[in-house]
Amino acid sequence: MTSTDVEYPDASMRYGSRRTQLADVFEPAQTTDSLVLLLHGGFWDESNRMRTWAVGHALAAAGHLTASVAYAHGAGSWEAAFDDVATAIDQIQLSGREWTTRNEAPRKITLVGHSAGGHLALWAASRLSLPSGSRWRPADLQTTGVVALAPVADLAQAARLGVGDGAVAAFLGGAPTDVANAYALADPAALMPSVPVKILHGSADPLVPVDLSRRYAASMKARGVTAVDLTVIDGDPQWGDPTSEAWPSVVAAIDAVTR
Repeated sequence: MTSTDVEYPDASMRYGSRRTQLADVFEPAQTTDSLVLLLHGGFWDESNRMRTWAVGHALAAAGHLTASVAYAHGAGSWEAAFDDVATAIDQIQLSGREWTTRNEAPRKITLVGHSAGGHLALWAASRLSLPSGSRWRPADLQTTGVVALAPVADLAQAARLGVGDGAVAAFLGGAPTDVANAYALADPAALMPSVPVKILHGSADPLVPVDLSRRYAASMKARGVTAVDLTVIDGDPQWGDPTSEAWPSVVAAIDAVTR
C-alpha cells in the first residue's frame, strides 16, 4: 500500500505528555458505549502507526469507536511501554469528548493487539495480579475484554526459542535467568487475566509459534482461569487485512468480548 492509498484517521490525539503517547482515532457513524484500543505489533522494536489504519477504519465501520495506540519501543523499553499502555487505558477513556464528535467517554474498553501488541493486551488484562506495590497495578481494571491476535503470550518460552531474532530478551534486557524479576512482571504466562480473553492464532504462523498461545491457554486452564478462549485458524492469517478470510473471526471475537 502506498501513502496515496491510505485513508487517514478521523482524528489524532495525545494521551499524555511523552513523545510516544499518541493515538489515532476512528469513529463509527453511530454512538457506542465501548472503546477499542488497538496495540500494533512489530516485536516491540518499531512504531508504525499507519500499520493499523486499515483495521481502525474497518472496526469503526463495524460500529466500534477505535483508537490505535502508539507506545514506547526499542531495546529495554518494557517499563516505558507498560507506562504508556496503562496511561492510554486511563486517559483515552476519560477524554472522550475531546477527540470524538458523537461519543461521550466510553465506559467499556476492549484491547485488541497483534503479536507484541497481543502480549501487551494480555499483560494489561492481568494487571490486577501484579504485586500490590507495582505502579502498574490499578485500583480498578477499566479493561473489560481482550482479543489477542497471534500474541507473544509466553515470554519466557519465546525467549528460549529466540522468537523474533531475540526480540524478547532485547525488550526485557536479558534472558529469563538474567532478569527474572522483569519476566515475573511482564510475562502474561506468569500472571492471570481478570477479564474475558479471546486468542486467535494461525496454525502456520512463521514468526510467533502457535505453541505459545497453546501453552498460555493450557496454563490458565490449569490454574482455574476459565475466561481464556483459544481459536487456532488454519494457515497464516493476515490479521491486519480487513479483506482477508480471517477478518470475520476477528470482528466476531471483538463483538463477543464487548458484549
